[in-house]
Amino acid sequence: MGASAADVITYVGVPLAVIGVLPTLYTFLNALATLRNIKRRLAENNVTALTRSGLLSGIIEVEIPRKSLTPLDRTDETYFKLSRTSSTLKGGSYTLFHWRELSIGTKTYRLAYHDELAQPQAEIDFESLVAFLLDRGAVPSPNGFADLRTSGLWTPTGTKLLLSPISHDAVLSVAPAEDSDGILSLSLCWQRNWDKRGIHDLPPYWTRIHPPVKLAKDDEKKIEEVDSAAKGKDDMSIDVKEMSRASTVVEKKSDTVAEGSDMAIELIKRISTEDSKLRPMQSSVRLRIGDGGVGEAYYDDDPTEQVRCRHLQTHHNEPNSTATWFCSGATALRAHEGGLWAFAIPEDIIHLSRRDVIPCGAMVLFDFLTDKDVPAWRTERDQTMENFEKQQKMMSQSRELLEEMRLPPEERRKAQEARMRKQMADFHYESQKRRLEEERRREDEVKEALVSQKLTVGRVAEASRGWLEKEKHVGEGLSVALVCEKALWEMIFDEEFAKSIADMLDSWNSWAENGGISRAQFEDLKSKKVIFAYAACLLGVIKDSSGAGAGDLVVDMRECLRMWKKVRLG
Repeated sequence: MGASAADVITYVGVPLAVIGVLPTLYTFLNALATLRNIKRRLAENNVTALTRSGLLSGIIEVEIPRKSLTPLDRTDETYFKLSRTSSTLKGGSYTLFHWRELSIGTKTYRLAYHDELAQPQAEIDFESLVAFLLDRGAVPSPNGFADLRTSGLWTPTGTKLLLSPISHDAVLSVAPAEDSDGILSLSLCWQRNWDKRGIHDLPPYWTRIHPPVKLAKDDEKKIEEVDSAAKGKDDMSIDVKEMSRASTVVEKKSDTVAEGSDMAIELIKRISTEDSKLRPMQSSVRLRIGDGGVGEAYYDDDPTEQVRCRHLQTHHNEPNSTATWFCSGATALRAHEGGLWAFAIPEDIIHLSRRDVIPCGAMVLFDFLTDKDVPAWRTERDQTMENFEKQQKMMSQSRELLEEMRLPPEERRKAQEARMRKQMADFHYESQKRRLEEERRREDEVKEALVSQKLTVGRVAEASRGWLEKEKHVGEGLSVALVCEKALWEMIFDEEFAKSIADMLDSWNSWAENGGISRAQFEDLKSKKVIFAYAACLLGVIKDSSGAGAGDLVVDMRECLRMWKKVRLG
């Protein structure tokens, strides 16, 4: 008996229909499994998201907030700590650290598989990001910032901008531009063993200037005298049996104590009147240096007390040579520590520090060096004719005396008077002649000194340091760098001194451009030898730091930070 239509539908059609539904069932079940895995991964990475699923289409929609990041305050206890809830999702590398976070929108992902899940990159100010990572100990990569400056968005993926403080591993590198929307995309990496800094270390863009000696030796000696006088007061005793002698002793010791008390009062008054100068000597000063000069300055022992130094700032983009020279000196002083990354010493100043400007003869005439320390520069004085004239004069005087002895007494007396008058006239003539010859010799000596061989800045700085030490302007055994730091300290608190140093260095630059020092400038320098010596030490420190090679890096970094205000981090 043949199969009926109902049998065909039952045995053939139903299975075929079931087979046709299986893909839909698979898609449905797969979507459920994918949704479950996505939610699990979101929970594991502490990501808050809104999920929607198309069970028949198999597409999972995930809405994740996009964050705007700002570094925490440096005093926050979590500033130097790693986050315990960091995300391993693509685009979530910023969760390694603690930030101030603000949601600025959402990004929707349409996923078919759970391994496609990613996290929106966060937006952050580029300069704040770099400053934060430098504060954690990261080291800038010269090649990385140079490539970023020249290539921009076309910088190859993986280019390292910041490196680990203990290796060449990448801390901040260029990331793929899939989620950048035309903004520079960066990725972050950090390991716990890279943490080498804390709150007591100086933050980026800041430097520290240490104070000179707190009290002068004379003050210390006076304090010792006051202490000894006070001690004498306790040791006073009166002998009753010798009233006259005892009264004398009491009177003398009372006078000593009174004198010591007056000295102590005078010292206290002087310290109180100079409190503005002695107060800073109790603590170093930390300064934030940038393109506008000294932005902020605080005492190390009291970060809430600000140091006023408006003369070291640039106002309304007006040039301020005092601020420029101070920032250049402070930057050069700490160049061996890695640089400030916020201020680049101008090229013209670096070029000046490498030029030989000061003649060796001038340094000898200033008493900074001796003739033995420099090449021969002056014409030796020929005294042959002078000695011959002296000898002839002595012989002539001897002949006159012999002739006087042969004369009668009256004529002898007249001859002696005439001879004395002649000797007096000759003496005045010789004195005037010697004075004029000495002036001419000094004039010729100055001319020869100004055209003598020029010394390097390093040699001039070392000679200036030695002269300052010899003249008791600085302590014994200080290096050129420490003398420069003393000058920088004085420039912070003494506006007139700071301007004098800047004017001297500007004059130094004009000497280099005009081919040397003029006679009038040389005479003016004689009264400004202390300022000249400090300026030479400051320029010497700049010269020593010019080979550090951080100048190009600072320029590249500042240009990159200027071009990219906001970046995507993830």
